[in-house]
Amino acid sequence: MMYLYAGCGVAAIAALTLFGWVLYRAGRNAARVQSERQEAATANEEAAASQRALAARTNGIRSNNELLGTLDKGDF
Repeated sequence: MMYLYAGCGVAAIAALTLFGWVLYRAGRNAARVQSERQEAATANEEAAASQRALAARTNGIRSNNELLGTLDKGDF
């Protein structure tokens, strides 16, 4: 009978340890997913800002002199 109690105790400790490990991994995965979503949102914002800047640069030139000045400077 003593072996049965000891075996149940070991099984309970193993189950609790496994449960704790699963919770720990789930927390880490959730944090990673949240971090990756934030990084993706930041990258999308930067890409949109870059696209707006390119569009403003491309469409913002009003005259040939401004275009030639921009090309001479190598900024285009």
